[in-house]
Amino acid sequence: MSFISFGSNNLGNQVGINYGVIHLPPGNPTAHASEATTAIHGALQEGPDAIYQRHGRVALVGLAGVGKTQTAIEYSYRVRESTPDTWVFWIHASNAARLEQNYQQIAAVAEIFGRDDPKMNILQLVYQWLCDAQNGRWLIVLDNADDDGIFFSGNKSKERGPLERFLPQAAHGSILITSRNSLAARNLVGSDGRVIDVQPMSEEDSLALLRVRVPAPLSGESEEAEMALVQALEFIPLAITQAGSYIANRSPRVTVSRYLQLFCESESNQTHLLQHEEAKDLRRDPDIRHTIITTWQLSFEQIRHDRPAATDLLALMSMFDRQGIPEGMVRAYGDDDGLYFEDSLAPLISYSLVLVGIETLSFDMHRIVQLSVRRWLEIHLELARWQERSRAIMAEMFPDGEYESWNECQRLLPHAKEVTKPICDTDDEDRLHAATISFKCGCYLLFRGTYEEAGAMHQWALDAREKVLGHEHPDTLTSISNLGSVLSSRGKYEERKRLIDGRWI
Repeated sequence: MSFISFGSNNLGNQVGINYGVIHLPPGNPTAHASEATTAIHGALQEGPDAIYQRHGRVALVGLAGVGKTQTAIEYSYRVRESTPDTWVFWIHASNAARLEQNYQQIAAVAEIFGRDDPKMNILQLVYQWLCDAQNGRWLIVLDNADDDGIFFSGNKSKERGPLERFLPQAAHGSILITSRNSLAARNLVGSDGRVIDVQPMSEEDSLALLRVRVPAPLSGESEEAEMALVQALEFIPLAITQAGSYIANRSPRVTVSRYLQLFCESESNQTHLLQHEEAKDLRRDPDIRHTIITTWQLSFEQIRHDRPAATDLLALMSMFDRQGIPEGMVRAYGDDDGLYFEDSLAPLISYSLVLVGIETLSFDMHRIVQLSVRRWLEIHLELARWQERSRAIMAEMFPDGEYESWNECQRLLPHAKEVTKPICDTDDEDRLHAATISFKCGCYLLFRGTYEEAGAMHQWALDAREKVLGHEHPDTLTSISNLGSVLSSRGKYEERKRLIDGRWI
């Protein structure tokens, strides 16, 4: 937490004046942030169920990069403008050390008596000062309060104890929390508090943000190109900000259309662009890299620390198509115990990394989250293991393609295609799993009359089986027979004859 000027004579650390501090400069307000700040204001101060007088606490929760911190910044400045005698304290809550450091700075700014005594518990000292109504109204912003253990029983420091006890409950103060972890947020606000779910931007706000980053003279693009880009970035503010900075810094060689073309060319391009830190964002914690991918990877690390089984579940989900991931398919990994599965799934939902479709018993995942998980696994040398595991599960679960199973085949087909994409250097067992998937998909597509795609699937299965099992193995011969059926269905009788005679590959 550092100090900034709010006006020519109004300094955050000015002696003798009851002004608090905000560690960040104001950003460019957007309608996206303004709507949320209005909701915060209503929760804390307005309406028949107002809770400002009852130690108000409100939490902003949502996916990393969705704009929680920017919303908190805007609300903090709104408080400064509307009630300039209110202290505003910004606290980095990512770990206990940062929180204690910020409490020390609060003590210095407020000139709390006893702050220089090395024997004094600074957390208790600031807590008592905040509880005293004579010191005036205050707003505390707890930014990035993602780790539940810091504030509750997980913190085992004898001196500190659970840090939540140093967060005052006073009628003259309120606390605004930003968190990726909805469980931590709900625990911090308590039963009287309110949790506001911050969603990705609307199309209109996304375009406005992109145009702030890439003004018209640099863009030279149609609205269609701009819309296609923000859609590809799933309307996530941090991703749009990154893309805009990249384009602006490389103009005129890189335009919105060129960036979109590069982004859509390959998954590796997407990963590269989304982890490229083009410009520093002065609104965010300077001690942390803030690309969209590295930001989410912090969430993955926290989840792995708290519940390793949850990151296993996340890793497996990221191997399949990102939409309509069947619950039965992810339950196939590990312990199928219902409570164990629910406990492993809960952190992924809490961090907004997966979305739940209750009626269809399936899960969805943002494309950029999927890319981030895969890159994280690659960094930890675990990507290949999860690719192989997903193929083993799919080889077992995909039906044989008979009429009775067509609905299930259609539901699993996008996932089967996804897990068989990255077949490079692999062992024989994994190659045979991929061959089984391709064979079963080929059978289903053949029965449905999708002959060209069925032929490609059966050809791949034949090549893999012939390489691993040899030409005379029953599975290889079955693949030859099925590929022959596809060729017959397409009227390619000569090619079928050469195949059966062993002269066509």
